Amino acid sequence: MCTGKLRQSFNAIKDLFKEIKPIGLIERAERYLRRAAYSKLVMMYYEEYDTADASTTKQISTNKHGVMKVLNCFDRDGDIPCSFKFGDDKFIQSTPAKFAGILGMQRIGSTKGQKLLKYFSLNELDDNVLYNKYFTDIKDTTHPTTVTKKKIIEELKQVMNKRERTKLDDQHVVCLIGLYLCCVLFFGDVNASGVNVRFLANVETYETVLKVSWPNLVHEYLFDQILNNACVSNVKACVPYLLILFAEHTPAGLIAIVTNHEKQIMGLEGGTFK
Repeated sequence: MCTGKLRQSFNAIKDLFKEIKPIGLIERAERYLRRAAYSKLVMMYYEEYDTADASTTKQISTNKHGVMKVLNCFDRDGDIPCSFKFGDDKFIQSTPAKFAGILGMQRIGSTKGQKLLKYFSLNELDDNVLYNKYFTDIKDTTHPTTVTKKKIIEELKQVMNKRERTKLDDQHVVCLIGLYLCCVLFFGDVNASGVNVRFLANVETYETVLKVSWPNLVHEYLFDQILNNACVSNVKACVPYLLILFAEHTPAGLIAIVTNHEKQIMGLEGGTFK
C-alpha cells in the first residue's frame, strides 16, 4: 500500500517569512530578488506577512486527497505528454508556460531544464560557492547528501543580520531563498524538510539563479517524478500546482459548474499567483 506524504506546500514559504520578515529585506536585496524567476511567488508572501499578527496572512494549504485524485488521472500511455485524462476524451495538459503563468514565475534564462543541472558528488562540493561559504559542515552531519530546511533558514538569517552587508551578501540572500524554495516546494524530500545537495547547482551564484528558466526546470522535474514513481503519493515535487492547474483548466462538462470552485479545491483566493 502506498503511504507517501506529499508534504510540499505553499504554506512553507510563509514559514520562511516568519523568520526573516522581522529582519527585513534591504532595498538592494529586494532589487536583486525581483530579477529572479521566483520573485513574484516570494514577494507575495513577504509583502503580505504581518509580523504582529501572522494569523491574518493568507493560508494556502495543499489538499492531499485532491492532489492524489489528479495524480491518479495521469495519462502514462497517451499521446499527449504531461497530461491528465478524465473520462474517455477529456484531457488537461500541463506545460512549462502554464506552470509559469499559474505561479507567476518568469521564464528567463535557458529553457533546457535539468540538462543545466550539475549533478556533482560530495567530493566536488568544495568548488560550489554557496556550499563553500555557508554549508561546509554538511559532510559532518548524519545525512551528508542533504541540506535541511532548518540549516538554510539559519544561514539566511546569519547573512541578513550582518551589520554591514556587501552586494555579494545580498545576492547570496537571493540564492538562499531560492534554495529554500528548492527544499520545501520544488525538489525537496518526501517530508519537504531537506533537499539533496546537488540542487545547490541551481543557486551556486546569483548569475546561476538567473541562468536557468526555473519554470521549465521545476516542471520537468515534477513530471519526471510522476513518471518514475509507481506510488504517486511518493512524488517529491511541486504537486500543489496540479490543483490550481485542474481548477483553472477543467474542460467544460467535466465537472458541474461551482462558483469559485478553485477555493474549494485549494482554499485559495483568486486561484492564481498574479
